[in-house]
Amino acid sequence: MQLNLTARHKRQLSSIFLMTARLLCAPDEGLAPVQHEAMDDASSPPPGLYYLGYLFNYRSSDLYMPGNNARLPGDVQLKSTSVINRLMWITDHKLLGADYGMEVIVPMARNSLQSPTYGVDLSESGGADIYVSPLILGWHTPRWDASVGTGVWLDNARVGDAFLGPGAGYKRYVVSGGATYYLDEARSWSASALLHYQHNDRASYGWRFGDQVSMDWGFGRRWGPLQAGVVGYSRWQVQRDEGLGTADSYAQNHAVGLQASYIFLQAKMMLRAAYYKEFGAKAGSLPATQGDLLRLTVIKAF
Repeated sequence: MQLNLTARHKRQLSSIFLMTARLLCAPDEGLAPVQHEAMDDASSPPPGLYYLGYLFNYRSSDLYMPGNNARLPGDVQLKSTSVINRLMWITDHKLLGADYGMEVIVPMARNSLQSPTYGVDLSESGGADIYVSPLILGWHTPRWDASVGTGVWLDNARVGDAFLGPGAGYKRYVVSGGATYYLDEARSWSASALLHYQHNDRASYGWRFGDQVSMDWGFGRRWGPLQAGVVGYSRWQVQRDEGLGTADSYAQNHAVGLQASYIFLQAKMMLRAAYYKEFGAKAGSLPATQGDLLRLTVIKAF
């Protein structure tokens, strides 16, 4: 599909694409990858040192514009591939009756934006913003687990000349809390929900994106080392964006999918795969994407 565009319209669309690229690299405007795990991940693990490695592949060809949420016509492809290294330490110490732990997350990402319709072909890759959490608390009982945590996404990574770099350009402060309920004494069936509240600093380019609430949920069944079930996530912007040119609209998006995992007991490892389909996306001050997410995870206990 080819559109007849004036030079002015092409400049306007280029600006839209550059701002849209922010969705691929900033967890708070688009997808918060390390949060979207679901199933019974509101449960913290027992004391020990854990490595979690993630491979994310996100693709979207649906772009919704700020203000009217109309879908942008033409061929537009947004892609983001992330490799995320996460190190979690749950100590033997107790705080408020809970296991006390901490974690650090170091992501790398490659983001791309192509559109033959509008003559756009952009890509950039590199190390993304690092997440540091000094506080993870986990409580455990025979029929339910609960956890809370807090941390900050640093603004250490570059934003990039075309806003396509892996850095957000501002710090994000996160408070999380959730619970897993086991429907039977054998803990075969589980239902889980994990909530995150995120406060955003002002960005290096002048805007401050409104705070957001996100929720990950899951319902699953376990057969020995195998677990499978239905998972999903939602994100809602709860404060207005601030800055010249921001819109009086609130972003949101939702997804539902399937997840399966298998535990290798002797190796102290777990392999996990999940697929999500997004729906109900609405744009705030930036365009909103609606796409598919594939996530592969390896977890190793030491």
